[in-house]
Amino acid sequence: MKTKFISPFIVALTLIFASCNPTSKTNNLADLAERWVISSYEGKDAALKMVSENMSDQGYNIGGRYIGFGFNFNADAMKTDGMVVTNVIKDSPASSVLQVGDKFIAVNGVSVTEESIQNGSLSFRGKPGVPVTASIMRNDKEISITVERGIVVPKYSKEQIVQNISSADAETWGENSLGYEIREVVADNSQRIVYVRTWDKFLDTVSGLEAEAITITRIEFDQNGKVLTSGDMTENELILRQTGWSITR
Repeated sequence: MKTKFISPFIVALTLIFASCNPTSKTNNLADLAERWVISSYEGKDAALKMVSENMSDQGYNIGGRYIGFGFNFNADAMKTDGMVVTNVIKDSPASSVLQVGDKFIAVNGVSVTEESIQNGSLSFRGKPGVPVTASIMRNDKEISITVERGIVVPKYSKEQIVQNISSADAETWGENSLGYEIREVVADNSQRIVYVRTWDKFLDTVSGLEAEAITITRIEFDQNGKVLTSGDMTENELILRQTGWSITR
């Protein structure tokens, strides 16, 4: 499932930025890191080309941690195929229960539909340590499973990233984007690490309201100048409050 309080992180990043030398576009790693981020806004083809050509075969993307099951599905295929598991995240709560190809029928008695996914009525997310019962189809048989929610640390290999981009709809790529700016690019050349600070504005798909956020992308390169790891931290709580949500127990 694609998903990050930012203030402590921003404070820490301030210290990191202060210890690094500002870079210019003449710095190859800084330039590539900036283009890496920009490609994700430009479109499916640009993103696919960037990853295919510039990520190490041993590279991976680190997703934002969350509380949940720990699986992915293709949202674009929901209308025709339903919620079918396309990837089970290693060492996640669901890793010993779910399999690729499992199709969710209901979660805690709530039917899995586009509406229930969009309105948040399913029980994938919530308090950790709570068992959640779901009905799934596996090999044409309906079975019941129980998953205890926990912290998920998603990691996606280059192969998985390429597959995810390839299966995306090019026509709807970035359709909710209302603009972006690269605000700062800073490199720690001794560690081959670059930080890219990006501002973007977008239309939230659930509330239909506009929101903006700052994202810090950390990109680590190998000795050959290929992307070894990439990960984002963004202002999720700020986004929720802009779109009318509040954090409660």
